[in-house]
Amino acid sequence: MYFDPNSHPEPTADPERRINARIKSAGRITFAEFMEEALYGRGGYYTRPGGPGPINPGGDYFTSPSSHPSFGALIAVQLRDFWDLLGQPDPFDAVEFGSGDGTLGRDVVRYTQTLGKPFSTALRYTEVDRANSDGGATTPVGVTGCVLSNELLDAFPVHRFVIENGSVLELYVVAGEDGFAGAPGPVSDQEIEQRVAPFVSALPDGYRGEVNLGLRPWADRVAATLDRGFVLTVDYGEYGPELYRPGRSEGSLRAYYRHTLSQDPFRHVGDQDLTAHVDFSAVDSALSSAGLDSLGMTTQTAFLDRLGLRSYLARLPALGLPAGEVERNRMPMLWLARPDGLGRFKVAFHARGVAGTRAPIGLDNRGADHDPSTLPVPLLTRDDGHFDLADGAYPGTSWDGTVNTGTWAEILGVDDEGEE
Repeated sequence: MYFDPNSHPEPTADPERRINARIKSAGRITFAEFMEEALYGRGGYYTRPGGPGPINPGGDYFTSPSSHPSFGALIAVQLRDFWDLLGQPDPFDAVEFGSGDGTLGRDVVRYTQTLGKPFSTALRYTEVDRANSDGGATTPVGVTGCVLSNELLDAFPVHRFVIENGSVLELYVVAGEDGFAGAPGPVSDQEIEQRVAPFVSALPDGYRGEVNLGLRPWADRVAATLDRGFVLTVDYGEYGPELYRPGRSEGSLRAYYRHTLSQDPFRHVGDQDLTAHVDFSAVDSALSSAGLDSLGMTTQTAFLDRLGLRSYLARLPALGLPAGEVERNRMPMLWLARPDGLGRFKVAFHARGVAGTRAPIGLDNRGADHDPSTLPVPLLTRDDGHFDLADGAYPGTSWDGTVNTGTWAEILGVDDEGEE
């Protein structure tokens, strides 16, 4: 989300008209330029004034932080573990890139108060987003702590490509009588071809995909922020070999409009969200070039389980809540971890200056002094800014009024370590 809104003139708040004007002037534009205008230009999906915003009960999707405070609570537990691994520094900075409406930060800070001193007094939580940053002026630099993000990288503008006769061509955006369309041409940046080169021989003609060139600037900004500590990245995507394979011949670009999923990015310009899967091989490479080491990656299912989500669920019925309130909390907790829900997200760990320590508990809790049963169970409260998924407002989340008392493995389809 770190694109300069003043990088070019914006004479109109209508992104479709503005894109048409740019194409008329240049003949064609890259899809990354189109996506930046549609999402972040004046009047775009994330910047349109007076709208309800994309992440709310009237919007197009919900996120892990907006589903239940247990997500932010367990991020707080992981931050405390990072603090321990770093020798309990004071201050300990947590810098969230792409903080959006601030739900994650509020939940983290609130739950940190229950974890006690000295961690609660050492934590300094900073939110960085387009709405409160002008290219980095408010972003801390040289900190000890953690840089974290949730569903940030998937919203970076991407370049689209197509394989023709075994070669990589870029798919540009052109304007015609029936609206916008894709047109192949030579790549605008050699890095696009370099990213795809290891996989081209296995890809059929007509294969389409995406390349995110925003990862290197993001990694440089992370490196400038973090002097010593960890990077925690939650997003959906795969490593390169899984992302660029014949079975994904239509690519991963998706459009979301009023709870409807499609692969047509040229409809509802400025009114629909556009996302693409993250290439975590490229994330590793970008952060490595910036001086950070990859510690590994896991699923959100396993990450939250290791930190304590299963313990939260097990103790819910004993809290003395009415059955309806138990289910109202239980269902979104499960949705956070279900492999067919938000549990399919990936959680990547990177670090700088922490060699020789044990693994973070969210990545591997074996041998760690961590007892989830001692953690307070976070609960939804009325009008606290989280979604009420039990009202059935979203596909696949309706509740029939019964309480499923199955085991963790029966509900999630995972083994005792949280893996599928």
